[in-house]
Amino acid sequence: MTTLDPKYLEGIRRGLDAAFGRAPELPLDPARDRVVVFSDHHKGTGDPADDFRRCEHAYTAALGWYLEAGYRLCVLGDAEELWEEHPGPVIERYRDVLALEAAFATRGGLHRFFGNHDDLWGAKRQVAKHLAPVFPGLEVLEGLRLRVERPGRPAATVFLVHGHQGTADSDRWGWASRLFVRHVWRPLQRRTGFSATTPARDYALRAKHDRAMYEWARTQAGGLVLVAGHTHRPVFGHCTPDPPPTRPIGELEAALATAVAAGDRARAADVRAELEYARTSVRRPEEVLTVAPPCYFNTGCCSFPDGDLTGLEIADGEIRLVRWPANLRELCVAGQGVDAHKRILATEDLGKVLDLVADPTPAVAAATEQEIRAAG
Repeated sequence: MTTLDPKYLEGIRRGLDAAFGRAPELPLDPARDRVVVFSDHHKGTGDPADDFRRCEHAYTAALGWYLEAGYRLCVLGDAEELWEEHPGPVIERYRDVLALEAAFATRGGLHRFFGNHDDLWGAKRQVAKHLAPVFPGLEVLEGLRLRVERPGRPAATVFLVHGHQGTADSDRWGWASRLFVRHVWRPLQRRTGFSATTPARDYALRAKHDRAMYEWARTQAGGLVLVAGHTHRPVFGHCTPDPPPTRPIGELEAALATAVAAGDRARAADVRAELEYARTSVRRPEEVLTVAPPCYFNTGCCSFPDGDLTGLEIADGEIRLVRWPANLRELCVAGQGVDAHKRILATEDLGKVLDLVADPTPAVAAATEQEIRAAG
């Protein structure tokens, strides 16, 4: 378990406190409203350094579905990779994708946020210059408070924010360092491709930052649900992924020996593939974070190397973790096309989540790193 540096924790607290205080508030009716949140696309210019290019197919498929299903779209920061690229070429490369996002403004609704990699959108002049032609009248937010009215119960808040607040990246908004970043640091990054260590690239930092955001959310008076991005790791309450779909290693080793002894090369090949997958899952287990009470959720990202993306939905009285795959066939049913229900990885009743975070004396309060691995 990563030890939390008190100074780091205090920095995150100050940053999130300030962002929360500046955030506008809108009502959310969990019985009627439908919201989808995506983050951390890191759209580039289509070259090999572009983290989003593999995810474009999954993202546009997802947007098409949510647009017709009546969802409000929240793009939660780091949508464009502006540490390494100028905005003009990025916007031109993904103009069709941005137009699809913009279509939500006249349908279910659209909210765009800035993160640390697209902090340029925190300046209204830059938004007017680069984004307004695609998103007329757009205001890019730092944070947004969704006020959930519940008959017979206290109102609750779902707070949307990218999640970099309080880190060295957000501290660069000081006037002197802001000039340095704009005129020295960012141009250097564009020429060299170098960027500072971020949670997305460093497991220990990602784990530390997730726990710091959880601690902030857990200590908010009256209960609050924080929805963030930034770390590129999905976090969904107490839920963990299913273990790898393999048989125990001992059983597979015995099956392989039997197939080899029988001279059945085809069977041996099938078993060996499953065996090596299981061994690797033990050697390199998937790391996930579970939190109780469920006051912190993370979208994951839209820039996974395999082309898949994850996001969060608030709809139909539920909060859901969803995955849209690069290969849309994974969501298809033979002869029937896409079965979008397959997108759902985990779901929780939103009312129960809000009750748990409002409890002043929760039975359990912990953020726990879990390892998901095959049976030995």
